[in-house]
Amino acid sequence: MVLLHLMISLIIAYNVTKALPVFLDRRFNGNIADGLSGVLLFIVCLFPIIPEFVPTFIFFCIIFSLIVIVFYKGSPFRRIAFSAIFFSIIGAWSFLTVTCLGISALYDPPLWLENTILILLTALCILYFTIFSEYVGNADKESLDSFTERLWGYTAFIALCPPVIMLLAVMNPPDHPLETLLITCFIVAASTAMIPLICHIGTSARLARENARLKERTEYYREVEREQTQIRKFKHDLMNHFTVVATYLDLGENEKAVEYFKKIGADFAKISRRYTENPLINAVLNAKYQKADAEGIELCITADADTSGLDESTDLCTIIANALDNAIEAMPPDRKISVVLTEDDGRLLFSCSNSYANEIRRDKDGSFLTGKDDSRSHGLGIRNIRRAVERLDGDMDISTEGGIFTVRTSIPFRKEMRR
Repeated sequence: MVLLHLMISLIIAYNVTKALPVFLDRRFNGNIADGLSGVLLFIVCLFPIIPEFVPTFIFFCIIFSLIVIVFYKGSPFRRIAFSAIFFSIIGAWSFLTVTCLGISALYDPPLWLENTILILLTALCILYFTIFSEYVGNADKESLDSFTERLWGYTAFIALCPPVIMLLAVMNPPDHPLETLLITCFIVAASTAMIPLICHIGTSARLARENARLKERTEYYREVEREQTQIRKFKHDLMNHFTVVATYLDLGENEKAVEYFKKIGADFAKISRRYTENPLINAVLNAKYQKADAEGIELCITADADTSGLDESTDLCTIIANALDNAIEAMPPDRKISVVLTEDDGRLLFSCSNSYANEIRRDKDGSFLTGKDDSRSHGLGIRNIRRAVERLDGDMDISTEGGIFTVRTSIPFRKEMRR
């Protein structure tokens, strides 16, 4: 009996120790930390979950949670979710083992039958964790990183249901042992099913994010195409413009010819401004310049960063486009917006500043609130910028000093950002 408990505890501790780093980031790297967490987990697994003995259950829960907190890091809800999942699996197997041993002691079967039951229980445990390892091996950690904090909160809430059911089973075990077996099997199955379900949701979230980024990239390329179309149209009309100028000169109306030339030059400048060598970023800046100009806002752009070889310009365009859209929609009282795109010490620095007249409102979590009636359609710009900055491992800062609203981002030039 003791040997069976030791063997099953060892199998559980080994597999859970291997599985946790797949879903949670290690706080400490190295074999010593992995070995220590494995030993502590094995010790925890040695404490059996006994019917009607709640203190062991609570102690087991607290110690396992401390192991996760100490040795792993990440979103609190994410750690709660996987703590609940693995706690349910470990506890249910412990409860199942104790229940089987209790049944064996109650009915006092022949020795050969008792040994057969023990062997089958061990084989079932090995088979389960073999399948469990396959699930874990196919998990995509990148997909899980696509979860928002709110989604992890929902996941944690659902994942806590099996431990609660197990606690109720420990507090008030069913009268018939078979019912206890069915409950523990259900807890194991429900907790195990959470893993592929979470991975599937993560994959869906990642694909949705990639589709959104693809849509953004497509829109930016359309901006490039619109810019090229305007230039081609201007070139097509160039001969007509020369004809008008020549007519003015023939009539001796030199001043009108000069004015017409200035108008042509101003129109061409609006559609052919070149701020950076990156076509996507340049197209976005041109589009926002024309949008600001249509609103009577002067957009001052200073760009001296080398963006010609950036391979992740979609996220940069998201940052620039959302910051400028917010600034234009704010309708600055002085009708000016200042944009700076530069680089310093291996980092790409971007800032967008505009004056504001209305009160700046913030939510309890510090996020900015829109002053528009349609709050679902507005107020998303800052969040889009923040997410894009996080994807690029950058930093973001917002200041509202002196009546000037300024968004600043600092993004490292990683090797993979250069082609």
